[in-house]
Amino acid sequence: MTVVVQKPANHRDTLGGVVRLRAFAIFCVIFLFFTFDAIAIAHELLTFDGPLKDQFTAQSQSSLQAWNPDDVMSASDHPQPRGRAVRVTAAAGGGFVTNTDVVAAEWPKVESLGLWLHRTAAEAKEQPTVELELRLLEADRKAYFWRRIEIAHVGWQKLLLPLDWFVWSDGRIPRWDKVTNIGFRLRDEGSFTIDTLWTEPSVMPRTEFTSTELIARVAFPKPLFRSPEEKSSGTSSLRTLETRDVQLLTNATSLELERLAAHCGLIAKQVRDDLPFLAAPTSSPQLIVFEESAQYRRFISRHARQLKVLVHVPDTPGFTFQGVSSSFWDADLGTLRPVFAHEFLHGYLSHTTRFPCHGEWLHEGLATYFQLKFHPQANLDQLVRDGLSSPKKHAPINELCNGQHITLTQYWQAGTLCQMLLSEPRYRSELATLFQRLEAAGSTDLGPHLEPVWKTDWETLTADWRAFCERKFAKK
Repeated sequence: MTVVVQKPANHRDTLGGVVRLRAFAIFCVIFLFFTFDAIAIAHELLTFDGPLKDQFTAQSQSSLQAWNPDDVMSASDHPQPRGRAVRVTAAAGGGFVTNTDVVAAEWPKVESLGLWLHRTAAEAKEQPTVELELRLLEADRKAYFWRRIEIAHVGWQKLLLPLDWFVWSDGRIPRWDKVTNIGFRLRDEGSFTIDTLWTEPSVMPRTEFTSTELIARVAFPKPLFRSPEEKSSGTSSLRTLETRDVQLLTNATSLELERLAAHCGLIAKQVRDDLPFLAAPTSSPQLIVFEESAQYRRFISRHARQLKVLVHVPDTPGFTFQGVSSSFWDADLGTLRPVFAHEFLHGYLSHTTRFPCHGEWLHEGLATYFQLKFHPQANLDQLVRDGLSSPKKHAPINELCNGQHITLTQYWQAGTLCQMLLSEPRYRSELATLFQRLEAAGSTDLGPHLEPVWKTDWETLTADWRAFCERKFAKK
């Protein structure tokens, strides 16, 4: 590994003669000692000069070949392609992953990842466009950050990828301090060459959650003003409030920020009381409330484009993605609109567990359960009884809890199941163990954990859930 240190800016010299030189030397030593972390440093991670088999593991239907690129003439201050490069040829789904200990980077202190890509004219003619994913993986490779890259050029191209806009893997929220490997996975068959990966340092340590400042720029890309008078004074209609439990952003003029923040605080306390084993959040979850539904939907699209992913803009009044929750103002429902609580819960659970919100039973069940504690639904008892009345009106528990997306009509079922798990001593006593196992597995598929955690099976769990619902939601 080569460390490239950029020289600090020139400093003003105020002494004379030999004294001036000595003072300057002493000053440099002191300056470097106390400000080394502040110096802009580019760390070269990989230049591919060692034996490839010691550095990488090729995936199936993939081959790696050392290649000596031509000299690259560039005015860039970043590290240049040099020495040997690696030519990758793979089928769709192929690629490679660095071996353990090949990459030694402090990822929480990294701002961007840089790399050089090359394609020959013949490769570009055969495959005009090749899509691939760059993955930053945890050691067990069950959780990772990823970024889509589209290759459609000829010759060398430098990429500088901000880590703020990498996407989480589905099964478990990755953590930057757990990343140990770099991987490339092709979405299309093709060939290309990689050389010289490096990192650019970050001013502030990062977490897996994008900063509120960056999210606000995506949510409110242009200054918003309430009135001509405020426009002339430069006062924006964007309002924010951060507490221990929530970061609120809104341009909804009638939303009572303090009231909603206090409400979210009560919900968060209830979650901590019912699930005391959850980790303390490293930052407050973000909840954005837009003045209009169209603004809410445009934000979801912009956020997806920033991350270079495809996200279906939902018809629902709330959405949580990458830990960022959003909704919009409804004058009839006011500041304590139930969907605000529901989406806040998704964000809070993302910050206190390692389960990303992608609409599976655990996230939706817990969000529904806690929402109903603070926003009771008048017809819930009848809804549950109707759902139990016929096999066609509810899903088999093993299908509901397979870790995949559930439908809106199944929320009551996931919510009542979570209510049972939190209420019945037999199940509640092992919830901490269940969460640990689900996080380790990188999936909320409940099946593999029934016997190890509760000494039970699907049939018994289903019978217990049905008996709980019949007792709890019996007709008065």
